[in-house]
Amino acid sequence: MNLPENTAVFGFTLGCRLNAYETEALVGEIVEKLRGRRVDSAENADLILVNTCAVTARSQARSRKTVRGYLARYPGVEVIVTGCVAVVSPGDYAGMNRVTVVPNESKHKIASLIAGLENHPIDENLYPVFAPVITSKTRGFLKIQDGCSNRCSYCIVPIARGESRSQPRKLVLEQARKIAEAGYREICLTGVDIADYGRGLYANGYGLPELVEELLQIGGFRLRLGSVEPQYLTVKTLEKLVLPGMCRHFHIPFQSGSDNTLKRMGRRYGREEEAELLRALIDLFPGVCIGSDIIAGFPGESGKDFQQSLSLVSSGSINYLHVFPFSPRPGTEAAEMKPLHTEKITERSEEFRKVSSESRREFRKRNLNTAQTMLVESRTLLGRKIGLTDNYIPVFAPEGAMDGELVSVVLSEENVCWGQR
Repeated sequence: MNLPENTAVFGFTLGCRLNAYETEALVGEIVEKLRGRRVDSAENADLILVNTCAVTARSQARSRKTVRGYLARYPGVEVIVTGCVAVVSPGDYAGMNRVTVVPNESKHKIASLIAGLENHPIDENLYPVFAPVITSKTRGFLKIQDGCSNRCSYCIVPIARGESRSQPRKLVLEQARKIAEAGYREICLTGVDIADYGRGLYANGYGLPELVEELLQIGGFRLRLGSVEPQYLTVKTLEKLVLPGMCRHFHIPFQSGSDNTLKRMGRRYGREEEAELLRALIDLFPGVCIGSDIIAGFPGESGKDFQQSLSLVSSGSINYLHVFPFSPRPGTEAAEMKPLHTEKITERSEEFRKVSSESRREFRKRNLNTAQTMLVESRTLLGRKIGLTDNYIPVFAPEGAMDGELVSVVLSEENVCWGQR
């Protein structure tokens, strides 16, 4: 690469929060080793890093379109493509001048390679070994795990990110202390399958609950969990997580409410286990907000299967959904299954989204007149600062509240941000 002095670096993320976390770490390393500078706009960049997503065909296509757009708009820019598409479909970028493709497993080499420095191989720790403190202006993020050892029939993530690995507890605690010292009052734990934390690393049963307890002992912040896969989640685990400082917000990607569909998906639980987890969450964490992922129109999903999923998400226990129309991923078992008609997939997706919208609103209405603690964020709505309660309700901040502050509010019709997701 032919990069100027004081190289201007811009990072763009597609996909999950884990990607965003890694993008910030990569940009930070590149800027440091090149003695460059971070810029907030691609227009002002000499080097653009694009961290791609391959979880659906749409996200993969958007990743490719994003890179093409940067090349067309900025003829002098160099582009680095990394992330999941760089692993599962690097050919998407074949023939593109000024593009360097680096797969996930080589992310840790990017900064050294660009700077022309001798690379020091990554050790047994997960990348990055430091927690970037500017992923958000108000909330700290902390990667504790990567990869997935489940082999769900539809999912390309294990191919893109490899087997489940955990960040050693000592390093996680060190990173959390630095985030707290930087002034963050909320930390979100992120990874691909954080419920699997510690497996294969610790033989004494040390897992996610034990890590959470140690993190909260540091003090000075509340703790929010990222998406928690139900494969390794048990009622016993949830009981151990009932700790002061834990946010009452759980996102559990059940994917379906039908035993038949779950079996075809390769999920190692059924409708009964889903109901058990939902009951436990509601009992253990009064006022909890529960979100879930749902796949609409999985191959072989009958009308009865769909209705079973619909009844699960309409039960009042799940308060919002991330809806994913089924998208076949090359190399997965489900890609070889006979798909449903596109119109049926679209129709079922819309039904789920309608339920999600209604459930979200009903949950917020049930919380009116309750006292909550919100984290004031840097985003605004109608010229006013907003933030999130620990149970995931967006609220207008009181007058004079500062970014990153935890403040007490009583929820009302006037301060709840009803239209915000």
